[in-house]
Amino acid sequence: MRFLCLPGAFGSIEKFKVQLAPLVNELESDKSAEFHFVQGPYEVDPPKGYEEFFGGAPYYRFIVAEGDQADKVDVLERIRDFPQLETPEMTMRELMTYGIARTDKSAAYTLRYLYNIVEKEGPFDGIVGYSEGATIAATLLLHEQMLHEEYGRIPTFKCALFFGGWPPVKPTLDGLVLSDESDLMIDVPTCHIIGSLDPYLHGNMALYNVCDPDSAYIFDHAKGHTLPRDKKMVKELGDTVRKMIVEVNGGVSPY
Repeated sequence: MRFLCLPGAFGSIEKFKVQLAPLVNELESDKSAEFHFVQGPYEVDPPKGYEEFFGGAPYYRFIVAEGDQADKVDVLERIRDFPQLETPEMTMRELMTYGIARTDKSAAYTLRYLYNIVEKEGPFDGIVGYSEGATIAATLLLHEQMLHEEYGRIPTFKCALFFGGWPPVKPTLDGLVLSDESDLMIDVPTCHIIGSLDPYLHGNMALYNVCDPDSAYIFDHAKGHTLPRDKKMVKELGDTVRKMIVEVNGGVSPY
């Protein structure tokens, strides 16, 4: 199974290769999967004071504020004081309510950018996303579903791995998809790799809640907003991903 891999905000191909290396090595060891890495189409600067946190330049993003939104706040600025309300959906609504910059034009451009990569570098069977990369990966899956329903276009991706992601943007790119106000649902098998100590856990669960519960796995690595690196934990995650691959293949093991 071949996965397209999308890093988090301010990440890059090289950084994400390092972050995902333990799982890549685990799944490539028995040829369960192979991985193709891309990065966001926008080269950006990190928030002041966060340069060391995101490593050295260059930095890339998949979603950015539009030019006429200079007086609005990037959502990544607001998460420094991430709210914790009664439900994941309430938390996400509160986070996105006041003065948040619009990103629909950049999201539309990013979708075209990713479709072009799929056409040139594909085929792919699955998609992997970390943080912002998971959000845009989920958005792409819903967009593919919309194209299938409206035009009969066969979706590219048959499954997804989400590391610390947030809920997708609507296929119409005008707001988030939240389970308590939308019937939209990602209908391919998904594996949600979360950390119970992640300060943004409500975002992770809001993404899980818009995926088909009959084919959505949760894997808790019990840490924060990071990717698992412990050898035993990575082996357990690899086995979970293998189960998902078997499900995608109709119950037939590819190895």
